[in-house]
Amino acid sequence: MEFDTCMLQNLLQNPARLATKPEGATQSGWLWHIWQTSQAQDVPLVFWRLPLAQEWHVLLDLRGPRMPQTLDWDDTRPGFLISPFLNPAFQKSYRLQADVHYTSSQPWAAWWENPALPPAFKKTLSPANLAEQKWAHSLAPNFLTATQAQPIYQQLVQKGLDAIAEGQFQKVVLSRRKDLPYPDGFQAVHTFENLMQRYPAAFCYWFYLPGVGSWMGATPETLLHINPEQIFSTVALAGTQPYQPGLPLKEVAWRQKEIEEQALVSRYIINCFKKIRLREFEEEGPKTVVAGNLMHLKTSFRVDMRAANFAELGRVMLELLHPTSAVCGMPKMPALDFILREEGYDRAFYSGFLGPVHIQDESHLFVNLRCMQLHPAHLSLYAGAGITEDSQPEKEWQETEIKCRTMLDALA
Repeated sequence: MEFDTCMLQNLLQNPARLATKPEGATQSGWLWHIWQTSQAQDVPLVFWRLPLAQEWHVLLDLRGPRMPQTLDWDDTRPGFLISPFLNPAFQKSYRLQADVHYTSSQPWAAWWENPALPPAFKKTLSPANLAEQKWAHSLAPNFLTATQAQPIYQQLVQKGLDAIAEGQFQKVVLSRRKDLPYPDGFQAVHTFENLMQRYPAAFCYWFYLPGVGSWMGATPETLLHINPEQIFSTVALAGTQPYQPGLPLKEVAWRQKEIEEQALVSRYIINCFKKIRLREFEEEGPKTVVAGNLMHLKTSFRVDMRAANFAELGRVMLELLHPTSAVCGMPKMPALDFILREEGYDRAFYSGFLGPVHIQDESHLFVNLRCMQLHPAHLSLYAGAGITEDSQPEKEWQETEIKCRTMLDALA
């Protein structure tokens, strides 16, 4: 088969535009074909788009199903990391290697003519093999309605407040899972495209791990970033309120509760720098930033690894940061103990981290927030809220509901 490379390259200049192959498949159909084939062939797959980027990426690990392994930061081969929330000594990490890596700024031929690509991924795209999976639209009888879930979560928040009053910790992040049926007409590929369109400043991803499952999300929080110039950066992101279109960000008012919550996260990062005796860092903020339908307070930290003579900073800071106080609490261990004892469910990949590593000499890991898990018969959305002494259980419930809107809006 011959490809009109010029035509294909022109169509891919705008990722939002439908890029058609000679067979007539749309961009959506092509993405679905890849995802569908990866499931059939047990091939780990991830799509992603970095914040404020125009191009999206697709990566295939052709080694087949992956087992959790110990994270080796010294492995500089291009890949993609995925970590659950609970990952002692980083022994439960998934590292996908970039056997096939394609970006939407390349011509289609760069994908189709890749000699490493298995034949199953090169099948002609036709309506017959692009039919979307039929998703179930009913819930199991043990799933909770909002009316049932709200008092349970508010009781959990009250337990957290009681523990804070007893001096067990200053802050704890308490989360919940929201199960719901797939909406009528649900198409996973369209939901991922909606995420990229609605949340240009977020890290948008969709991954499939054979034997583990599929997750999708649009997270606003960088865990760490190392650019080709060896500049390390991380952020403290905390405090939440609904975005108010038309209101200048400099006029946004924050309650003492959110200000203190954000300050705790910033102090946690600074304390990590102190532990490794790193004094040469830049701090900027806090500033009000928009993340989809929400606003947060953000402080940015930056370190020149070459000037600091600290080539291992990425690995060292990852060990110190995860799980951050923005998803766990302060002090970390008593807050984590409380979460494991009282939260009542497995967070799995929610509030873990993920992102591309060592791709074009750059690594970018994100905290897995604003995400959902795609089960065969239903969806699970995840959201949490930072609990401090000034928290109010009903307001924290409302905050988790607002955070769930990020994914719900993309499902519409």
